[in-house]
Amino acid sequence: MVVSDINKFFDKLGRKQIKYRWPILLAIFLFTVISCIGLGQLKLSANEENWFDNWDSIKEDTDRFKEIFGNDDYFSLMVRANDVMAPEVLKAIDRVSKRLEEEIPYADKVVSLTRHLSIPVANDEGFEIIDPFEKGIPEDADSLKAKVDLIMSRASLVNNVVSDDRKECWLILSFLPYEGGLEFATQNITPKIRDVVYSEEFKSDKYDFLPAGMSYTEMEEDEAAGSECAVRVGLGFLVMLICLIAFVRSLRGVVVPAVSTIFAIASVMGINGWLGLIGDSNMVALPVLLGMALSVGYSVHYINSFRQKFRVSGLRMESAIGAVEETGWPIFFTVLTTMVSLLSFLFAGIKPIRWIGGISAAIVFMVFVYVMVLIPILMSFGKNGTPDSGAVLAKGATKVDLGFRKLALRVCRRSASVAVILGAFIILQIPGAMNIDVNMDYTKTMGAKIPYVARLLDMLDGKLGSLYSYDVMIEFPENDALKNPENMLAIEKLETALGALSLTKISGDSPRITSVTQMVKEINRTLNGDSLEYYKIPEDTDMLTQLLFLYEISDGDALFDKIDEDYKTLYIHVEMSGYDANEIVANMDSIYKFTEEILPNAKTSVVGEVMNYATMNGRLVKGLLRSFAGSFVMIAILMILAFGSVTAGLIGMIPNVAPVFVIGGIMGYFEMPLDMITMIVMPMILGIAVDDTIHMTNHIKYELERAGGFSHECYRKAICTTFQSIGKTLTMTTIILCTMFFVFVFSPMNALSRIGILSIAGLFAALIADYTLTPALIYMFRPFHKKKNKQGEEK
Repeated sequence: MVVSDINKFFDKLGRKQIKYRWPILLAIFLFTVISCIGLGQLKLSANEENWFDNWDSIKEDTDRFKEIFGNDDYFSLMVRANDVMAPEVLKAIDRVSKRLEEEIPYADKVVSLTRHLSIPVANDEGFEIIDPFEKGIPEDADSLKAKVDLIMSRASLVNNVVSDDRKECWLILSFLPYEGGLEFATQNITPKIRDVVYSEEFKSDKYDFLPAGMSYTEMEEDEAAGSECAVRVGLGFLVMLICLIAFVRSLRGVVVPAVSTIFAIASVMGINGWLGLIGDSNMVALPVLLGMALSVGYSVHYINSFRQKFRVSGLRMESAIGAVEETGWPIFFTVLTTMVSLLSFLFAGIKPIRWIGGISAAIVFMVFVYVMVLIPILMSFGKNGTPDSGAVLAKGATKVDLGFRKLALRVCRRSASVAVILGAFIILQIPGAMNIDVNMDYTKTMGAKIPYVARLLDMLDGKLGSLYSYDVMIEFPENDALKNPENMLAIEKLETALGALSLTKISGDSPRITSVTQMVKEINRTLNGDSLEYYKIPEDTDMLTQLLFLYEISDGDALFDKIDEDYKTLYIHVEMSGYDANEIVANMDSIYKFTEEILPNAKTSVVGEVMNYATMNGRLVKGLLRSFAGSFVMIAILMILAFGSVTAGLIGMIPNVAPVFVIGGIMGYFEMPLDMITMIVMPMILGIAVDDTIHMTNHIKYELERAGGFSHECYRKAICTTFQSIGKTLTMTTIILCTMFFVFVFSPMNALSRIGILSIAGLFAALIADYTLTPALIYMFRPFHKKKNKQGEEK
C-alpha cells in the first residue's frame, strides 16, 4: 500500500466531514440517544456457571448427583466461641437455626448442634436415633453436661460438626430445589440469610458468626466486584481528565475527547443491553478503562497533529482536515489491529473472556468513530489564527521534538548494538515466562484485602474451617449392593485412601471425610454396649442389612441424604485444606486409580466446582495460547498487507514480542499466577503495543515515499523526521495508557492489581522497543523499496 495514496483518501474524508458537519453531529446525537436507552437493560453478573463452551459435558456427573441427592447448594455458618457448648452460645445457635428455617426462601432444614442432629442411643428395643436438643437447651447444668458429653463421644460428629476443643462448630442450611441457578440464589435467597445472621439479635461478645457457602460467597463476590469496578471507573475518568489537561492544555481539547469517550462507551454498553448479552461484573472495568485510555491516546495524536499544522498555517478548517489526512490512516490501522487482538479472545472458549473481547473491540471501534468524527468537526469551529514564524521554520516542531530527532540519529548509528542488547533482554525473560503458575485459586484471585475473602481465609485457619470440598459418587450396577459388607468395607477402605491425599483437610487426627459409613458404625457401636471396639462395619450380611433397616425406619430422611433408596449409590464428602490446581488434578487421578483397584465393578464420579475449575486449568492455558497465537498471526498478516512487505510486517512484529515476554517474565519470576483475569493481559497488550509500531513504521514509510529515495541515508532522514514528528506523541500516549492502568495497581482485588502492574510493564517495554528496536531493524534491513510496474520501471 502507498501511504500517500491512503492519506489522500482520508483528506477527502476530512473535507466531507467538515462540509456536512451539522448533519453528522445530528446523526451522532440521535444514534447516541437511541443506544443509551439500552443501558437500562444492561445486565452484569459474576456467575461462574457455564463459563466454558463444553461446560455441559463437564457437569454431566454433577447433574446426575443432583438428580439422586438433590440441590448441592447450601449455606454454612461457622460459630466460634470459647466454648460453643456454653448455654448462651447454644441458645444463639438454636435461635438462628429456627429463624433460617422459617424465614429463608427454599430453606429445607438446618443441621446444627441444636437442630436435626442424629445420634443413635441404646434403648430397650435396641436403639433409637435422637436429636439431643430437640426439646430445647436444658437449664439444669447436669442435664446439659449429659447431652454435651453424648455429642462429644461420637466420632462421627467430633471434628466434623464440632471441634474437639469445643471452640468451633458448623451450622448447615440445605435448600430445596430452585430454578435460576446461582444468580437466582444471590438475588432472592442469600441477602435474606445475611439479614438474619447479622441482625442485632446475634451481635455478641460471647461468639462470632462466620457465614460461607457457594451462593452466599457468590453474592459477596458480586457486590465486591461491582463496588470495585465503580471505584476504578470513577478514578479512571478522573485520571483521563487530568491527562487531557496536562497534555492538551485547552478547554476544547479536554471537553471534546471526554464527551466523545463517554458517548462511545455508553453507546456500546447500551447496544449490549439491547442485545440482551450478560456481561461479567468482575471484568467490566477493564474494557471501560481501556476505552478511556485509547480515546485519550487517539485524541492526543489528532490534536498534536492539528496543533502543528495550525501553528504553521493559522487556518483552522485546513488544519482540521490536514490532521485527519495525516493521522486518519495510522489511527485507523491501530484500531484495526487492537480490535483483531481483542477479538482473538473469541477463540479462548471461555465465555466471560469472549464477552470481554467482543465488548472491548466494540468500544475501541466506537471510540475511534466518535473521536475521529467529533474532534475534527468541533476543532473546525472558531476563528483562524496567525502563523507562528518560528513554527514555520521548524515545521511546527518544538524543542522536545528536536530532542527526539537526536535520539533517532543515535539509534541509527548504533543499530546493530541496539538490536543485540534488546534481543538479549528478551531472551532473559524466557525462563520466567516458562515458569508461570496456572492456578485459578479463588482466594488468590480476589485477595485477602477483600473483607469477605479475609473472613474465609480466617475460617480456613481453624480446626473445622474448609472452603473447598468435593464428592466422590459411587454407583454399583445392582440394587441393594450397599447391604453387602464387602462393598461397604471397600467404601471404608476407599475413605482411608482419600484421607491420605495431600489436600484432604485434617481436623485433630481425623480426615474430614463423611459418608453413610460413619452412621452405620455408630449404630453398630450403640447396639453393642456403646463399645468403641464395635465402631466398625459389621462383616455379616444379615447384621448390616438389619442396621440399615433400623436406620431407615428411625431416620430415613438422614439415611437417604447419603445413599439412594435402591441402596446402590452413595457419595463420600471430602473437605480440602486448600487449593492447588495442579495438586487437585493429581489427587483426582489418584481417586480414580483407587476406585479402579478397590471398587472395580462400580462407576465413580468426582463432582464439585473445585474439581471442575482445577480441570479447567489446562484448558485455561490452551485458551490463552489460542488467543495469543490468533492475535499474533492476524496482526502479522494485517501489517504485511498494510506495509506491502513481508519483511516490514515481520520486523514490525519483532519489537512487539518484547512486552509479551516482559509480562511473562514478571509473572514467572515474581510468582504471579495465570488466572481467568490475568490471561487477557498478553493478547491485549500485544494489540495496544503494536499501535506505536504502526505509527512509527507507517510514518517512516510515508517519509521515504515523499523523499523518493531508499538509500541508507534516506532511511536515516526518514527515521529522524518520524521521531521529530511523532516521538513525543508516542511517549504521551504511553504515559496516558500507563496512568489509566495505574488505577488498577492499588486495587484490593489481586487480579486487577496484577493487570495494572503487568500492563504498565508491558507498555513501557513496548515504548522502549519502538524507540530502539523498531528503527534499528528498519534501518538495518531497509524493508521498503520502490515498486515496479509491469514493464519493470520504478514508480
